[in-house]
Amino acid sequence: MKLKIFAVLIILLGLSIASCENPQIAMFEKFKGGIPGDLKEDIIIPFTLQHSHLIEVTATIKEMPYTMILDTGGMTMLEKSVNDSLEFETMEIPQQNAVMAIVDELKLGNASVAGMKVGLVGFNDTFKFELPGMIGSDYLRFFNVEIDYEKQNVTLRNPQKMTAKNDSEHLMDIEMVSPYFPTIELLINEKHKFPGMIDTGLPYAFVFPISWLENLSEAEKENLVESEGYFVRWPWTESPQNYFYLMPEIKLGDIVLEDVPVIFGEVPVFLNNSTALIGKYFLENYLTTIDYPNRQVKFTNAEESNYSLRYSAGINIAKKDEKLQITGVWQNSPAFESGLHPTDELIAVNGKSYDEISEIEIADTIMNKTIAEFYITIRRDGKEESILLRKRDLFE
Repeated sequence: MKLKIFAVLIILLGLSIASCENPQIAMFEKFKGGIPGDLKEDIIIPFTLQHSHLIEVTATIKEMPYTMILDTGGMTMLEKSVNDSLEFETMEIPQQNAVMAIVDELKLGNASVAGMKVGLVGFNDTFKFELPGMIGSDYLRFFNVEIDYEKQNVTLRNPQKMTAKNDSEHLMDIEMVSPYFPTIELLINEKHKFPGMIDTGLPYAFVFPISWLENLSEAEKENLVESEGYFVRWPWTESPQNYFYLMPEIKLGDIVLEDVPVIFGEVPVFLNNSTALIGKYFLENYLTTIDYPNRQVKFTNAEESNYSLRYSAGINIAKKDEKLQITGVWQNSPAFESGLHPTDELIAVNGKSYDEISEIEIADTIMNKTIAEFYITIRRDGKEESILLRKRDLFE
């Protein structure tokens, strides 16, 4: 099953790996198909957040509502069992052991795209979401897409050239990789140019491929913080090993960020270790508007987020398999110094068990810099132990 899913993703994501050449994009668009309907007005789609960062929207297929993930760093997919009831025409690609469905019409509000080919995958088994699928950049590519985390809505508009009207608006060009994912140029420490993909499916602000570490000197590498377990990983990546680093400077157009906490990890295979990822904990500081047809993105300053990866207890907690789990611990952090490991059995966070605490509350407890300490309860050698974790600056 996993090999079949992987083959579908390779087809969807890899026909034009890390390329923005127009002939290849044109070839891919012909393969993917899709005809957008005319928008007579802006379409505002409210969303909710799952796992504190994943955007959930309501899509309409054959007049039926479906709750789906919307992900600028993903491609449109349907759960195979859902298509069994929808009965869309399918096409097989035998050499890749993959199946595509030709969707009559997929709608977000009154925005519609007809005749798209989407992958049929075991979505629930692979991504552990009890959802019928995902809407990706191959759907969004027809529109001007505004993402407002503060109001929790996505607005779809007809494409329109944007301008920066004041210093709070930061306009820059985008290119596409694989081939619809919006990517901007990052200038790192005034000497390294590297593409960064806007990925609403990623929680952390910046994740770089481990291969980028070759740009650090031996002295700089001594400042890397290694993880036990993982903070970020993707299906089919071989190693969950992560590193934490305080990047002196990252520039995105006229946005200049200093002393930026970044994570190094094994990024998705289709990015070929040649692209960084820009996620929600950066994007939520801005009103993000991506105009796919005009190859532009505009970041408009919004209220600054209280989330901090740097001021931290150094632990990642997730809900998995109906349990609370420690998935990662940064070395030399308060969690590490308390003797915590990803193998520990986690019982509760601030006295709340799996059924009593939401994933957003977990993220807020771990990431919100206004919360200075919290308790976790673990079971060791058959005995429960409550441990107080006090946050601190992990780079001081």
